[in-house]
Amino acid sequence: MNFNRCIDLILAEEGGYINHPDDPGGETKFGISKRAYPQLDTPALTLARAVDLYQTDYWQPINGDPFPDGLALLLLDTAVNIGPMTAIRLLQQALKIQDDGLPDPITQATAA
Repeated sequence: MNFNRCIDLILAEEGGYINHPDDPGGETKFGISKRAYPQLDTPALTLARAVDLYQTDYWQPINGDPFPDGLALLLLDTAVNIGPMTAIRLLQQALKIQDDGLPDPITQATAA
């Protein structure tokens, strides 16, 4: 599953601008939170910029391309919520391999 397909599925769930008082992320738009990006003008965030943030800050650090389809989507969503290294560590723990948080070839091959 490539990034474009994953991001389409994530954005379909995230929606537009939200500023719910019970949301610990604070202001959120396209799933990008003010808590994670305090310098960002959240209401003015464009879809293109949000997609760029997902790709550079989450997809690239998990090296999502080599992972099987559903797992790539799960890793991306987990990376957004708890961080890329933690997402990979959780996967490595589930696979019962060294959990260093690096999406190395051993992790990719074991996941496949």
